[in-house]
Amino acid sequence: MVEPYSILIIEDDPEHAELIRMGFRKHDEFFLDFASTGEEGLESVAKNSYDLISVDLVLPGIGGLDVLVRIRKFDPDIPVVMVSGHGTTELAVIAFENRATKYVVKSLESFKSLPYIFENLIVEARYKAQERIMREQKERSERIHRNIVENALAGIYILQDGLFRLVNPKLGEIFGCAPESLIGTPFWQLVQPDDMEGVTKLEHGQEMPAPIYESKVLRKDGTTRWIEFRTVPIEYEGRRGILGNLLDITPRKEKEIELLRNNRELLAISSIMKRTIQPDGEMDNSLGDCLSDIVSGIDGAEVGGIFLQERGNIVLRALFGSVEDLMNFMEGKEPNALLEAPKVCRTDEDYIWTSVPVVCSEVPKGVIVVATLKDADPGALSFLEKAAPNIGRLVEVASLRGPFHQAPKVELLQPEKTED
Repeated sequence: MVEPYSILIIEDDPEHAELIRMGFRKHDEFFLDFASTGEEGLESVAKNSYDLISVDLVLPGIGGLDVLVRIRKFDPDIPVVMVSGHGTTELAVIAFENRATKYVVKSLESFKSLPYIFENLIVEARYKAQERIMREQKERSERIHRNIVENALAGIYILQDGLFRLVNPKLGEIFGCAPESLIGTPFWQLVQPDDMEGVTKLEHGQEMPAPIYESKVLRKDGTTRWIEFRTVPIEYEGRRGILGNLLDITPRKEKEIELLRNNRELLAISSIMKRTIQPDGEMDNSLGDCLSDIVSGIDGAEVGGIFLQERGNIVLRALFGSVEDLMNFMEGKEPNALLEAPKVCRTDEDYIWTSVPVVCSEVPKGVIVVATLKDADPGALSFLEKAAPNIGRLVEVASLRGPFHQAPKVELLQPEKTED
């Protein structure tokens, strides 16, 4: 169910206000408040919470630009659409200089398109708000983590010839074993192969402290942990050695990985939304750009395609990676089954295939298909379910502009029906 949108329309012309009402009659997700003067509109803004405000440029009393300036003083982020009966470039420039979100020239067609314009602006604003919240959460998480680390007990150890010579109980706790069992064990045996570079920092440059280094270590029970360690050269029992302190930073690293994934997904969704709001060039090119954004938002994505339904068939409109792999997956698939619901398929040794329908006005119009490596992050389905509605909006906007102009790349026929 679509989350409702609360809109304030500041419009002094009753006929134009009625045309706007007519344009929203088939859009139950919008709740409209109307004000006929700038003063009345500002009072409504002060009393109520809105997702978007539409302001007529020419108003009795306080003008539209002054209303915009006052709105921006107490809410710099809410989408504000300036509506004018004059489509001059100068007026548009002035509106944008005062931080209008969009400039719309009054016409019957523009009134009809307001629901789509408003929805796209609101969705974009909400994604920006979510991104800001996540950034604040990340900063808060990092501050909390620093405070915890600074006050936590660290694992202390001494190495000679790469072997543990002294360890404290905390180090044994981090490695999941009794501390004494580590004595005589080479440090490198506990380090993951990909992180062996860190071991060389323990062997060279002992005249100066080695930099802080992060690595994965293997615990006695076979599990892995992320550690952060610092070292300094010392003399121990008459021989040179290395004194180190070690912190278990697994929770922080997992959060960082999660935040990186969320940021990658947000960037991809934001890019797709921008292409949806402002389509650039031919539709196939836009779909291809959106597919590239989708692939960038999924860790380990190797193959992808966007199929659209046309004349009873589903047609490949955008491709990433190997068309042979994609067609091999699609071979024998019932197109209607792909349009029904999201699916995850494990059909071969290399890939996990994920498909999500593209829906326009609650009607399936196509499908997004992506193949990820077996050992990749298993978040492709949830991400595609976030991206698919935006592709649906792009296709819906395209349908209002006219049919596709480019020839289909690959066409998958619906199975022929046999008569009884």
